[in-house]
Amino acid sequence: MVRRTIRHLALGLLVAAPAEAAYAFQGEAPIEEQPAECEARVAYDRDRTMTGYLVPTAAGPRTCIPFSTVGKRPPADYRGDFYVDEFSDERLRARWAECKKDKKCHERVGEQIHARRPPNKEYRAVDPQHIYLLGKLPQDETGDIDLARVRRPAFFGAAPWNEAFAALDARTSTVEFTAPRDPYERIHEGMMGDVRLRGWYIGGDGVEDGAGGKRRALIVMTPGGGGRIAAITHPDDRLYRVKDDGETKINKFPSERSGGTGQQMWRELARTFNAAGFDILLYDRRGVGISTGFNDINTLQQGRDILAMIASLRSGEGLRSLAPGGKEQRGRAAAAAMRGADPAPGLPVLLFGNSRGTMASGWAMTMNFDKNCSYDLPKIRCTKAVGDRNIEGAVLMAEFTSGPGFVMDKPSEEDEERGLGRDRPYFIGGNAVENNLVFFPSSAILGGIDKWPAAFFARGLWDYAASLQGTVESYRRVQGPKELVVVRAPHPYEVWPEQERARVRERMVAFATGVIQGKDAVPGGRPWRDMKELVATSSDVWEPSTKPTVLP
Repeated sequence: MVRRTIRHLALGLLVAAPAEAAYAFQGEAPIEEQPAECEARVAYDRDRTMTGYLVPTAAGPRTCIPFSTVGKRPPADYRGDFYVDEFSDERLRARWAECKKDKKCHERVGEQIHARRPPNKEYRAVDPQHIYLLGKLPQDETGDIDLARVRRPAFFGAAPWNEAFAALDARTSTVEFTAPRDPYERIHEGMMGDVRLRGWYIGGDGVEDGAGGKRRALIVMTPGGGGRIAAITHPDDRLYRVKDDGETKINKFPSERSGGTGQQMWRELARTFNAAGFDILLYDRRGVGISTGFNDINTLQQGRDILAMIASLRSGEGLRSLAPGGKEQRGRAAAAAMRGADPAPGLPVLLFGNSRGTMASGWAMTMNFDKNCSYDLPKIRCTKAVGDRNIEGAVLMAEFTSGPGFVMDKPSEEDEERGLGRDRPYFIGGNAVENNLVFFPSSAILGGIDKWPAAFFARGLWDYAASLQGTVESYRRVQGPKELVVVRAPHPYEVWPEQERARVRERMVAFATGVIQGKDAVPGGRPWRDMKELVATSSDVWEPSTKPTVLP
């Protein structure tokens, strides 16, 4: 079979350029990408036909397994690191400047930027039932509050929720970190003062160290765009419905019974890691849920927040906590109480991000291991990496970190309206220039991912956040322990088949434990050598709305 590599695809055509032609980055050998072999219809959340590979399944020997494929390919004669060089912050700002000269482009992308400007729609929520379902505190509240107002894990043990997560209440402290206003708030809204980032710190028993002992370690969990750690999800509510014509449609939330869907699954992920011995920091990003702030979409600032929270857990600076027994403490005393010892050395840390949380976690990893650039300020300044030695890797689920070069070939109409589609490069450049906002990342994360010590990726095969080629390329560049798990499903973890969610949870815990143990590789993953083999590693179970397509 004639094969091509991700490195030298040109406009969908097979070319004979050397493997290094389109990539300055060398690292591991290029991962082969066979040409697509079939097409299959995907229901939620694409509702269209997508290209795929033929794989034997229970449905038939020639089952088409679809996946999201990249839309932009480097020209055959390209020299350089195409998906990094052509989608850098500098290039995206230049593209926005060109877009502004074209009336149609300027109007189209300008509408997308305007539609997603701060604040989040729930910032001004007044419906008492919606506020209750979201577990929300006022985002414009200033100063210290009674931390007992924050909903606790025990709440979710009541019917009809009956979440096992509730059992962690006795080891959970409510925490609050003080953080600065972000550039958009300061420059465009004239806001001063600080914001308060709040969440739960769940103490762990220690991770098996591989030598008969245990070692304390921390997972920092950053949820996706709809994530609210204290929000209610009724067990019977679903993210979407299938209409009479077979198309799918997102259900509206908050509903009568739920603040959002999938929140119980995020809490269950925290419980799973804690059961393996990890300490957990589970928090709401600035501007939503139980945290304060006007702007919730600057993921670069949210990356800074992650690094600052990790440092605060060592120093106590800006930290306040409410212990399970009701004792409030501040500063170093609060950090010591949660650590159960001198907090200064800190714990080994892994960053766990889902969807939008991968943007914040990716920026934190970039700033810590590659370089620290102020892409959201009028004058961009890059300094050396932060270099926090406690951070040992990242776990990314439904990632956006491969950057806008890997936008899929046929975005949906909804993607295009939200800046997710083919206009994503213009959207990124325009938001940075006009609003001092960094939402979707540029190629900066991809460009420095080779410096990360370890990374785990999990995604649905027809995820819209990035084409499969993008996640494969991110994976390829990581030089330390790494793993990539794929499932036959779309972007949201909550709709993945439970069998696959369980597999992903098991692999994430195994990977995180292996990294803490200092392993160079973590056994138990499904091996693959090329794109088709990767697709074939997905278990033979499907997200329910998509049915197998079998070719004769």
